[in-house]
This record gives sequence, structure tokens and C-alpha cells, in this order.
Amino acid sequence: MEAAHPLTTVPRRPHSQRNPTWRHAGRSLVIAWMTIAGGLAASGCGSTRMTHTPRTATEQLLLTSAWDDAVKRIDFSPLSGVPVHLDTTNLKGHSDEGWIASSLRQALLTHGALLRTKPEEARWIVEPRVGVYGTDSSDWMIGLPQLTIPITIPGLPMGTIPEVPIYKKSHQRGVARLALFAYDRQSGQVVWTSGTVTADADNRNTHLGAIGPIQSGTLHRRDESGYLPAMPGLTTQGGVHFDEPPALIVPAVPPPPLPPPPLPLEAAPEPDPMAAPLGLPPRILGDGMDLKK
Repeated sequence: MEAAHPLTTVPRRPHSQRNPTWRHAGRSLVIAWMTIAGGLAASGCGSTRMTHTPRTATEQLLLTSAWDDAVKRIDFSPLSGVPVHLDTTNLKGHSDEGWIASSLRQALLTHGALLRTKPEEARWIVEPRVGVYGTDSSDWMIGLPQLTIPITIPGLPMGTIPEVPIYKKSHQRGVARLALFAYDRQSGQVVWTSGTVTADADNRNTHLGAIGPIQSGTLHRRDESGYLPAMPGLTTQGGVHFDEPPALIVPAVPPPPLPPPPLPLEAAPEPDPMAAPLGLPPRILGDGMDLKK
């Protein structure tokens, strides 16, 4: 038998003589991917699309608040219990026509008027008119206003310098003017006039340096009066605070009448000592003797 060849071992290279190419390439690949991921995360951005209505919310709040205040100042109590029709012909074309007409209907109903949708079903016709329904504003500032550098000044590029306010105040005001009258549908005679009522609402913004806006004005005050009049015999729901409280009005239920007091019993007649007991013949008491004896 042939002798087995002894196992031969290949000597390993020293650590200093190994080829580090693949190991360095792996590390470089990991670092490259981490750099790319970090760059994408740092350079990523997002955007939010913001839209604006043709009329600002502040303008609408100023106008409707001024209108509501004007309606609350009118006394509709003379129309209570009368069938009326609200003629909204003069209100057409206003920007808040729906709000204006609905607030007048609500005021008529809460004051006890009997609202009719058709003129022929009403006794009186109520006609409103709007004299003023708009806003105005004013601003003043202490500081450097916005400047536009013209191209005629040499050495300075053309551009705009923004304003640098030290103290700035802006005031925006909404005004509403209202009047109503009622006339008899059959005779055409005027039966009621409300007079002319003017009301306003304002919004004030104040900037003090970099602090602001500091807001004030009637627009930022909570109004809970609504259109509810002080009518006797009516109660309103409460207990919850709203910008406008619920207008549900329910009649107060009177307590049930008390039962009539019982009739007094007739007093029984006192017994006559001279009368004979029942079932016995009459006796005359005298000298202790009976007449029949």
C-alpha cells in the first residue's frame, strides 16, 4: 500500500500584506448610499396650496355684524299678531341678500308677527330698504414707510425698501343703515314706520415694533343677545353659550288650576231637651209626673 501523503497547509498572509480593496469598496458604497439618502432628506420640500375668497372673512364679519346690530335696535312689537308679508324687492342685488332677508324674517317672527309668504294672504306689507352697507378703513404709522428707489438716483439699484414701523395702527369699519315701513294691503295707507337706524362694527390692529397684531374692536367681542325680544309669557332655552344663542321660543305652560276648596259642612242642630226621644210619645217634664199616667 502506498503511504498517504501528508496534508499540506498553505500559510496565511500576514494582516499587513492582505489586499484591502474589497473591504474599502464596501465601506465606500455604504457611505455613498448614506450620503445620497441624507441629501435627499435634506433637500426635500413640501408646499401647501392656499386659496382666498373674493371677499375677506373680516369684511363679511364687519358687514353682517353691523347689520345684525341695526336689526336688534328696531322695535317690531307693533306688528305682533298681525299677518304680514315681507317685500324683499329693494334688497335684491346686495352681496349678503340672503343673510339680510333671513335676519328680518327672524326678527318679525320672534316679535310675534304672523309671516305670510304671499302678499294676498297678508293684511300688512312690510317693506325694508338699505341706505348704507359697506366698509371703510384708515391706517397710520410712526416709522419708515415703504419706499421705491427710482432708477434716476445714481449708485443705487432700482428696487423697493420695505416699511419699518415703530408703531402702526389700522382701523377697519363696517356700517349698515336700515329703515322699514308697513302699509295696509287693501287701503294702501302707512300703518307703521321703524325710523332710520345706523349701526357699525369695527376691527382694530396694532403693531408695536415686531409685536403684533394686537386685535381689538367690536368684532372681537362675543355677542349673545341674538334677536330674542323681552316678550311677556315667553321663555327661551339657555344654559349653553353660543356666538348666537338658540332662537327657539316656547310658550310658558301655565300651572294647572287648583281644585276648589271643599264646601263647609252644615252644622248639625243641637238637640232640644224638651223633645221626646224617637219612637216614644211626647212627655211634659214637670213635677216629675207623666200626663198619661
